[in-house]
Amino acid sequence: MKQLTALLLVLTAACSSAPKEREMTEEQKLDLYVTTATYLYEDGSYVRAQDQAVKALEIEPRNRPMRRMVGWVRIHMGKPGDLAIAEQFFRELMAEGDDDPTTAIGLASVLERLGLAYDKRSQEIAQGQEADSSQEGRAREFASKARDRWAEALRLFEGTLVEGEGSSQAINGLQRVHALLGNYEESLAWAQRLLERSEQELNAWRRILQDAELTEREEKLMRTNEGDSLSLQRDTHLLIATLLHRLSRAEEAIAHLDSVLDLGLEAPQVYSLRAQLRHASGDYGGAISDLDRFLSLSDQPFEHPDVQRAFDLRSACEAHL
Repeated sequence: MKQLTALLLVLTAACSSAPKEREMTEEQKLDLYVTTATYLYEDGSYVRAQDQAVKALEIEPRNRPMRRMVGWVRIHMGKPGDLAIAEQFFRELMAEGDDDPTTAIGLASVLERLGLAYDKRSQEIAQGQEADSSQEGRAREFASKARDRWAEALRLFEGTLVEGEGSSQAINGLQRVHALLGNYEESLAWAQRLLERSEQELNAWRRILQDAELTEREEKLMRTNEGDSLSLQRDTHLLIATLLHRLSRAEEAIAHLDSVLDLGLEAPQVYSLRAQLRHASGDYGGAISDLDRFLSLSDQPFEHPDVQRAFDLRSACEAHL
């Protein structure tokens, strides 16, 4: 018993004299939170990234990269409340003189989406009105708010360009907002520039994937970049085709839709739009083929207006044949 008591005393003394684990300093915690937030954001885990960014901001409230990150996370979330928070973050950064391009692009992206919300509300009011002057005025008011947001977004996107060159994000924003404002020729010019740049980026990612010895994480990142470039090309070809359709340049529009399919990217809207263009140009057999492909790819229910329009157009094509 005495031996056991002596052993316990020795162990107690050893534990009390053992070096204690040092607590992290505030600077170390900040570095950890920033690094983790960046990693999670790049991985697409936006909510978890925001949690880490907020912890970093609790230590250093004026940390600009983390404030930008919260703004961009809220853009990805996309609800009206999220966009309002994102706008506040970006406007505060701009007021402080933050000249990082992603701040201006972030604010421009928020304004573009807010403009879309106002425009949608304007159309809903206009479609539901019955010769009501007060409703007419509300519709015009919302339409005016939409155009104001888009005009400011345009200035912000343009402000990030240096000697006409800028990031793909900015050029993409310019093609979209010009289209929303009805500046179709300007939108087409920016879209063509974006196609050229995205083609260069796509080739770069593929060269790296083919030639470089990459870690698993690096390869995953390159694959993501490759996919993003392909998606950007698809969306840009679709926008160009839509604009050309509105400008009554059907053959050019069809060529861009063909380019989407050449990329190996099938999307229901590609076949839907090409069917409309083929119908307008008298290619009724081709239009039917595209409509059938659209219906097979679409996950919309039978009652959806797009599906109903497809069946109506198919009947019209059959009648011509």
